[in-house]
Amino acid sequence: MSMKKMVEGFVHRPGVHCESSALRDVFEHHGFRFSEEMIFGLGSGLGFVYWKGRRMSYPFVGGRAKGLVENLCGNLGVALKVHTTSGRKRAYRAVRELIGRDTPVVINVDMPFLSYLGVPGEAHFGGHCVVVAGLDEEEGVAYVADTEFKELQKASLRELEAARASGFKPFPPRNRWFTFTFPEGLTPMDVAIRSAIRKTVETMLYSPAGFLGVKGIRRFAGDVGEWPGEYPPGECAWLYDVVHVFLEEDGTGGGCFRYLYSRFLREVGEVIGDDRYSVLAGEYHRVGQKWTDAASLIRDIPHAMDGKLAEVKRLLLEIAGDEERALRSLDRLTRRSKEAR
Repeated sequence: MSMKKMVEGFVHRPGVHCESSALRDVFEHHGFRFSEEMIFGLGSGLGFVYWKGRRMSYPFVGGRAKGLVENLCGNLGVALKVHTTSGRKRAYRAVRELIGRDTPVVINVDMPFLSYLGVPGEAHFGGHCVVVAGLDEEEGVAYVADTEFKELQKASLRELEAARASGFKPFPPRNRWFTFTFPEGLTPMDVAIRSAIRKTVETMLYSPAGFLGVKGIRRFAGDVGEWPGEYPPGECAWLYDVVHVFLEEDGTGGGCFRYLYSRFLREVGEVIGDDRYSVLAGEYHRVGQKWTDAASLIRDIPHAMDGKLAEVKRLLLEIAGDEERALRSLDRLTRRSKEAR
């Protein structure tokens, strides 16, 4: 028998980042309401990666840390299962069964396969996160909650199948979906906040990998001056536009996710009643403004290269220093909070 069902009581609220907005929707559906910025911060979502591989056609630059879903659930005491399969039918059956139980389903998709997004065919990104909130098998569509869209979007079941099973690198979705088991009560907020911030500090300051965190920002600063030789602006102007999108658009909320993290810290100050977090929120907002400026300079390199490279390098090194100081302040603040308990 064909299914025609919407998840009862599901509410989508638009957001700026795919994962944090999807998780915000799902947590609220299960009775735990958070702002998107709190979800992002509790998931230790802030990070930085400058990944440049020999087989990559262009470097990947991003402001997100890996494992937001896992970090969020670990910090809040929610049991999580991450499922993958090579079987398209099995992947669909899992979603169908959950929808039948009035459970919205968080899945990963490769963006160009979903026509409602209007993403160019070559711009593959399989880490995009959406929530399936309904199925109409008679019409052949799924109803999807997706980031900034106010209303649920229709995706054909064929589109959704292809988007989930895409093999395009570097982030193939592998038919991934997530299931959650929520306790009666979550981890106390002060404990969860401290754990989340300490994970962010560790990721940004102490990663052994030179392409991650503050080290990655400094590597990016050193490399960007070489880009015109490796990626001639006359031939690769698209690269500089893409990096601008990675830093300033494309679900970051602007400023390489730093504005989003600034709002998290401001809310933490209100929840905990400690103005020092609000001060650091202001610092991270100013860092976000510098990332916005850096993204604009990078986009303009093909059009006005003279002087831009030195200016970009100087600004990125300044950002690295600002972030390191702010993170060390957060490190000290969370350590004092732990000792005071």
